[in-house]
Amino acid sequence: MKKRRVTLNLDADVVEALESIEGSSISATANAALREAIATAAHRAALLRWLDELDADHGAAAPAERDAVEKLLEELELPSPAARSA
Repeated sequence: MKKRRVTLNLDADVVEALESIEGSSISATANAALREAIATAAHRAALLRWLDELDADHGAAAPAERDAVEKLLEELELPSPAARSA
């Protein structure tokens, strides 16, 4: 894959953690982490679009359903749908 040089300013603890990973360069480790973060963000965005489509097609969830989702997300320690609109 073609490489492109960029300059990043990272917190010192992040650099130390990257440097402590044996068998991999900082660039390789950062590339892998960023690829994973990008894939996660894209997946989350696709899910949120799908939920918006469901709301548009079928109406918003009832308060009891929303409460159940909020409880489940808390148990999973994930940001709630309400947090995405903040």
